[in-house]
Amino acid sequence: MEFLIPFIGFIFITTITPGPNNFLLAASGIRFGFRRTLPHVVGIHFGVYALVALCGLGLGQVLLAAPGALLILKVFGTVYLVYLAWKILGFAPGDQQDEDVASPMTITQALIFQFSNPKAWMMAAAGLNISIAFNDSMLTAVLLLCAGFASLGVFCNFTWVLMGASLRDAFTVPVYRYWINGGLALLTITTVIMFWMP
Repeated sequence: MEFLIPFIGFIFITTITPGPNNFLLAASGIRFGFRRTLPHVVGIHFGVYALVALCGLGLGQVLLAAPGALLILKVFGTVYLVYLAWKILGFAPGDQQDEDVASPMTITQALIFQFSNPKAWMMAAAGLNISIAFNDSMLTAVLLLCAGFASLGVFCNFTWVLMGASLRDAFTVPVYRYWINGGLALLTITTVIMFWMP
């Protein structure tokens, strides 16, 4: 029980709180609905599991300890998110949907994005430090952390998708679409600010 409570708390707090993945999931829920956003959720989790495995091999600790490597991650993440915000705003003025904006993230795109997401790296590295206390086995820690993200973490991600999907009807009204697109672009830029916060 001493291990379980902080472990569950860590999974819940890191996956329910605002961040790049959850903001993008809410945006996808608004634009495309729950079902079409499922591949995005799957891609996030495959990406996070890959990061957990890499951190289990020691890469995460080395990466997060190297200021230059972390800076590169932040730059790539920033460029991608600014691109997404621009696409969202570019979509707002008319009904002609740009191909990049007219389809949700694929499994592969969401997976690759995790490698430029500092929060995902932090979740993997810090989560292993907590889960390894279970029995001092890195393999067990990796499997346990992945199981936590695959259960409670998926539930938290779906919560954000459903929040977005609940606004889907409003998105079909042109005047509301302008405001929703503006809000989504602002949230996306907010994640960029979060990248650079200490």
